[in-house]
Amino acid sequence: MSLVWCKIPKAGLGNQLFPLLHAAVFAHINDLPLHVTGYHQIKIGPYLRSEKVKRHYAGYFIFQKNVLAERLLHIWLSVQCRFSKVIPEPELRKLSNHPKNEVYIFEALPSSNYYFEQLKPHRTLVKKLFLDMIQPAMLQLIMKLTPPIVGVHIRMGDFRKLLPGEEYNGGHVRTPETYYTDIISGIRNVNQKLPVSVFTDGYKDEFKQLFQMPEVNMVEGNPDIVDLFLLSKSKIFVGTYGSTFSYWAAFLSDDIVIMHRFLKFASIRPEEMKEEMYEGPFDIYNKRLIESISKINTDVENQ
Repeated sequence: MSLVWCKIPKAGLGNQLFPLLHAAVFAHINDLPLHVTGYHQIKIGPYLRSEKVKRHYAGYFIFQKNVLAERLLHIWLSVQCRFSKVIPEPELRKLSNHPKNEVYIFEALPSSNYYFEQLKPHRTLVKKLFLDMIQPAMLQLIMKLTPPIVGVHIRMGDFRKLLPGEEYNGGHVRTPETYYTDIISGIRNVNQKLPVSVFTDGYKDEFKQLFQMPEVNMVEGNPDIVDLFLLSKSKIFVGTYGSTFSYWAAFLSDDIVIMHRFLKFASIRPEEMKEEMYEGPFDIYNKRLIESISKINTDVENQ
């Protein structure tokens, strides 16, 4: 019997979701069983760097088992590979036939320029499969909490600080704080009533200006997967360049998505969504964006 095996890479949640959701989509459209291993990980980096978020993802997904059960599953799957044809990273398409004894393995990250290319045509399915994987307790927490109006994700953690006098050019470097304060000010020049919720793996005292602004508050204490879904439900989502966690929040969003102008993607979501809801850099001259922001006023009053 053929099957799909997802080997979760040792990485943050955003990066882990790429092989996981690619595998889930492929298994679904080909009616094949999906097995997942590699989720029991010990990450010492967040402790060595004294990061606020330690990146523990235990209890997030229904497929997660204890260490022994996962290890036994890994051994069984490895044996299956010895007696089957192994096909790494297959294209996300329906197979013309169902060959027997094939193991389809997903473990790699897509190229950074093509993170969502294969997932875009299946976006609705991706959202459903993702929700179906989540533990009921996590889903209950997601449904219980009120989504932000303006949700801002700021990646700090393992991104290095910008050096004095250094010009920001992207990469694994912290986006300057002024980038976020300027966008918030720009949004409020259009609609003064919009509160801002900041989700970050940084500490509050690492910011000099952001939390001096009125109605800008930090959201803390939630599991990462809950924060991901809350950000995706924001009326306006502002993400961090270089963070796949931000990119996933943007991909799942049905509302306004504001990303850095450095982003190389033509779009994170399917191209046709651009006709429905804005995605791109903050642009005060974009009439559709400004009109969309101005109309959120009524939504705030109905929260």
